[in-house]
Amino acid sequence: MSSYADVEIAVRQLHARYGDAVWRKDFDTLLTLYTKDCQWRFGGKTFNGPEEIVGNLRRVLPLFRRVLLTFRTPILSLGEGGTASSRTYMTEQVAFTDGTSGTSIGTYWDRFAFDQGEWKFSWRLWQTHYYGPADLSGSF
Repeated sequence: MSSYADVEIAVRQLHARYGDAVWRKDFDTLLTLYTKDCQWRFGGKTFNGPEEIVGNLRRVLPLFRRVLLTFRTPILSLGEGGTASSRTYMTEQVAFTDGTSGTSIGTYWDRFAFDQGEWKFSWRLWQTHYYGPADLSGSF
C-alpha cells in the first residue's frame, strides 16, 4: 500500500497533468487520466468512461482560446485496496474565442484508483461556487 505522502504527490501530479492537457487541448493525454469505468459529473450532466468524458471536452474546448486551471492542495483521504478520495478547490480562468473572458471557482470532489501502475481518476464531481469577472465582483 502506498504511503499518504506518495498518494498525495500522485494526486497532485494527476491534477497537474489534467490542467496541462486542458491548457494544450491534448485529448490523447486526457484519455490516459481516467479509469475505464470513470464517471464525471459536470454542469448537471454525467459522462461515463474516458471516451465520453474526453468526447465532451473535444466539443467544449474549441470554444476557448485558453483555459488555465489552478488546483489548490487536495484534502486527501486514503481508502482501501488502492483507492483514495479528495476535495480540491480550483480556479479556472478562461479566454473564449469571441474575446470575452471569465473566472470560475469551485471544488472538485474526486475519487482515485491505482490502475495499471498509476493513480487515475475513477469518479469526479465539479461544484461551481463562482463564475464571473476575475475581480470576483459577480455573484457567489
